[in-house]
Amino acid sequence: MRRLLAVTLVVVGVLWVRHLGATDSAALTRTALALGFTLVVASVAGDLLRRFRLPRLTGYLLFGLLAGPFLGNVISEPMARQLQAINGIATTLIALIAGLTLNIERFGKRLAAIARLTGAMLAIAMVGAFAMAWIAWPWLPVAPEAAGMAKFAMVALFVVIVISFSPTMAAAVIAETGSRGRLSDLVLAMIVLADLVLLVLFSLAMQLARATLGEGAGADVNVLVRLAWEIGGAIAFGSLVGALFALYLRYIGREVTIALLTVCAVLSQVGATQRLEPLLAALAAGLVIENLAVAEGDALKAAVQRGALPLLVVFFVAVGASLRLDALAAVGFVAVVLVAARVALIRLGVMAGLKVSGVDRETGEYAWTGLVSQAGITLGLTAVVAAEFPGWGGQVQTLLVALIVVDELLGPALFRHGLARAGEIDAHAHRPLIVVSNREPYLHNYDRDGRITCTPTTGGVAVALDALLRERGGIWIAHGAGPADRVVVDASDKLRVPPESPSYQLRRLWLEEREFAAYYEGFANQGLWPLCHLVDVRPTFRSEEWAAYQAVNARFAAAIDEELATTDTQVFIQDYHLALVAPRLRDLRPAARTALFWHIPWPYPDRLRICPWRREILAGLLANDLLAFQLERDRRNFVLAVEEELGADIEADGARIRFAGRSSTVVAAPIGVDYDRIQGVASDSALSGEQRRLVEMFRLGHEGVIVGVGVDRLDYTKGIPERLAALDRLLTARPELCGRLTFVQIGVPSRSGIESYQSIESAIDRKVTEINARHGAPGRPPPVCYHTSALKLPSLVALYRLAHFCVVSSLHDGMNLVAKEFVAARDDEDGVLVLSALAGAAQELGDALIINPYDIDGFVAALVRAVDMPLDERRARMRSMRRVVAGRNVFGWASDILEGLESLWTKPLQYAARAPEDAPV
Repeated sequence: MRRLLAVTLVVVGVLWVRHLGATDSAALTRTALALGFTLVVASVAGDLLRRFRLPRLTGYLLFGLLAGPFLGNVISEPMARQLQAINGIATTLIALIAGLTLNIERFGKRLAAIARLTGAMLAIAMVGAFAMAWIAWPWLPVAPEAAGMAKFAMVALFVVIVISFSPTMAAAVIAETGSRGRLSDLVLAMIVLADLVLLVLFSLAMQLARATLGEGAGADVNVLVRLAWEIGGAIAFGSLVGALFALYLRYIGREVTIALLTVCAVLSQVGATQRLEPLLAALAAGLVIENLAVAEGDALKAAVQRGALPLLVVFFVAVGASLRLDALAAVGFVAVVLVAARVALIRLGVMAGLKVSGVDRETGEYAWTGLVSQAGITLGLTAVVAAEFPGWGGQVQTLLVALIVVDELLGPALFRHGLARAGEIDAHAHRPLIVVSNREPYLHNYDRDGRITCTPTTGGVAVALDALLRERGGIWIAHGAGPADRVVVDASDKLRVPPESPSYQLRRLWLEEREFAAYYEGFANQGLWPLCHLVDVRPTFRSEEWAAYQAVNARFAAAIDEELATTDTQVFIQDYHLALVAPRLRDLRPAARTALFWHIPWPYPDRLRICPWRREILAGLLANDLLAFQLERDRRNFVLAVEEELGADIEADGARIRFAGRSSTVVAAPIGVDYDRIQGVASDSALSGEQRRLVEMFRLGHEGVIVGVGVDRLDYTKGIPERLAALDRLLTARPELCGRLTFVQIGVPSRSGIESYQSIESAIDRKVTEINARHGAPGRPPPVCYHTSALKLPSLVALYRLAHFCVVSSLHDGMNLVAKEFVAARDDEDGVLVLSALAGAAQELGDALIINPYDIDGFVAALVRAVDMPLDERRARMRSMRRVVAGRNVFGWASDILEGLESLWTKPLQYAARAPEDAPV
């Protein structure tokens, strides 16, 4: 209804425009309002064409063309001067956007090869176009009577404009198709380099035209001096403005949109008044801003998206309004012929350039398809020519706008086809994925009869990534730890999994037992694990274990390199075991795309200083394109650490970090559980049978029994001794609960070869024995039922559904998925979650009973409240938590990270066209 009302209003506004005649002072308000309505309708027309996969600017042009005769009735002389200034700013903004698309760091050594390809393409295209235009000039509807140097100058300007390209349109196609790859990067880099050369040539041609035709500046000005001033001065002035704006972004960063438009206004007006080439100055400014202010790129991208649209609507509508339908109809056939000749020359130039440039043919074969579109730069050049040479320049503008309209109908479709042929887009399939982890998703064991069995790894993360690979295909690289793992792999150490429906490959990495112990039990779990958790266990760092850690990470990187068929494939690395994989992989594959998720907390900078190799680990993590943590506080701790330890350049909001010549994005992305799978188990008819089995196993069948549950690895960070102490205090304070309250503690042994883990296991055993001896009641279940075997998901869900309350008492935890699993399993909307404030899950599950596990009195009070809580309150709290858990499942977590990694790949290149609905053109 709101859209219909809006369209009705703007249509009425357009009809009103038609009836307005010459304006007087009393009608200025109506005139301005009518013009505003007209520009709104132009925007609607652009959005309408976008729905047909055509560029918005085509809609703006067509609307301006149709509404042009009526717009002339409402534009007064003051308004015309204002529109001229706005058009100058818009033209400058287009050139600035072009400069913002070329990030030198991204291309590195490839930039020289791309420059050679671009140069060869331009040389062939321009020489061919000049020869054709010279011969066909008498038949072109421009100035057929021109001859000699006047004809040479006109043809030179005409050819430069005809061959120009559109970075914004190419970026828009890439954003729309979701393309990510070397062809996309190649096309954008070629366009910007070519437009940079063409702007210099345009300045030279303009000087020649002024000197030859005796218009504008006059022929008496020394051409070489003016050219040096116009080109050199424009580049110097643009670089200065760009550097100042980059400093503004870095140290102030406020009202970026207004500052950006001010920069464009300065470039436009100073360029015009000082006879500098404003488009060249704007392009130079864009290049400087992009390569000096990479860390502030997101703020700049948002500013361009906010500020560009209204300016560009005005610009393209004004260009369209300056044309006549009868004139366009007259040049339509010529425009089609020009498009055909232009495309043929560009394609010929690209094919020839591939032979001399060093760009691989597979990447460059379809580059010509991205060079067809023309838009802002071309229109800006034609506007400059038309303003300086009103006669033949206006004819050139009419012909070239017709050329642009044809190009915009043809170009996006051709580029989309080229991207598809290059394998960079596929509407029906996801790109392959490589997952890398220490732990494998499936283990092969021998049963009692000597037969090989396959067991899936438990845990929400493994389940989610397994499901993701089933859907997308790809490879999972992990350490092979199962007794029968070597028997089932092929000669490449791979096999297809899952066994019931093979969908992806599992690549196993073999590690010597001694090497694995030093890397995993040593540096990873006696060094990094206690370093990152605020518990009373001292981190231990040994040089030989650090060497093993580096060596194993290098082996994982080598395995990834072997499996990485193309750098378009995403590499998703898991956790603290593999912090150095990305830099080792970067040595082998500089263009590889990697994301790492750090599942555990990140220590604050003072604690991090305990680690002798902290700088190497920080630098290694920054070798990833995307680095994700569970919580915002962990992300902040990391950002503080890299700033203090490495002196890295941090973006204003801390989301982007520049170090050692490259940029990394650091985000917080809390992990979730497989909510739908847990729901499926909870609703399965077999659940009641499993509950009966557990009731019998844990002796829970007595009437009126109150069941509490805790599910943990036996780890000193889980707060199990503190939990047992609180239970002991509760049963002492409330003796009537003895024989009625049973707490089922699932404690799965983990890392038992490490002394600190052995100590915690012994302490838990002793405490359970003491509680059961002190508070046990004859003929009743024990106060604590302690079970040290892992339960599969159906058994866990059944246990959660039996419980009156669940306790998560972590002393420090990145997230703790047990809390979320318990909530997901309670589709009966009952049960109470007692949750440590020191677990990451407490940041999301505010309706749990939040405790400090070190405060035993507060802990006991929470247990009392959990036992006594009325049903209405239990259900209200559980409903609220279930909404949170359902809205943030593990698949959403994985998709957010992988989609974030994809979007980062084109981030420096798409300020003008990142989000389809927000792109300015």
